[in-house]
Amino acid sequence: MSKFVAFVSGKGGTGKTTATLNVGQALVNLGKKVLLLDANLVTPNLALHLGFTNPQGTVNKFLRREAGLKDIIYLHESGLALVPASPSYTEFLKTNSQDIGEVFDHLDNLADLVLVDAPSGLGPEVSEVLKNCDEAVIVVNPTLSSIMDALKTIQLAKKHNTTMAGLLLNLSNKGKHELKPEEIEEILSLPIIANVRQDKKFRKALYNQAPLTYLYKRSKPAKEFRKMAEHLSLENA
Repeated sequence: MSKFVAFVSGKGGTGKTTATLNVGQALVNLGKKVLLLDANLVTPNLALHLGFTNPQGTVNKFLRREAGLKDIIYLHESGLALVPASPSYTEFLKTNSQDIGEVFDHLDNLADLVLVDAPSGLGPEVSEVLKNCDEAVIVVNPTLSSIMDALKTIQLAKKHNTTMAGLLLNLSNKGKHELKPEEIEEILSLPIIANVRQDKKFRKALYNQAPLTYLYKRSKPAKEFRKMAEHLSLENA
């Protein structure tokens, strides 16, 4: 069986997509077979980060029974497999985002881990993702607004009996003008597994349409993403 892990935050802009992508690649670097699912049908970005600008086979078409499973799985040169959502507004309008739960059973056993880039907010589509995932990684920024939104997301995950894998602190700035890691852990009552600081290599990786953990494996951010990957990998052993 595959382990399904949701990357959630509550607040938009925390870096869920970047975290999903780079933890996924870090798991591939550890020898795991990984599949990424873009469950954000409103503003999907996973495929764009990997250079698939207009995928024809998408989870949208699968949910509408217009495409088979083999038609919607893409393989990146890095070794990551991806099920994209369509960036088209027309496709979005034709797809009920609350149907996203239907794809999960079809993805089981296709990889060791399926990492799910969840939508922002606390809507029904987020609930669908959480109740179909074994665990959730909470992606937060060191700001009070991000932490308070994450608190609500954690409560929603607990409602669906989704296990908390821990916190991924993203876009930190060496503790300057931001909440301290220990303050975040105290408020959310969860441990920070990885603390990823701001780094220019993220922009370089985005430009080159590949994960930072693929292009810059020895960089400081890559080492932090590896901590989360090892954490999820140990639990999956």
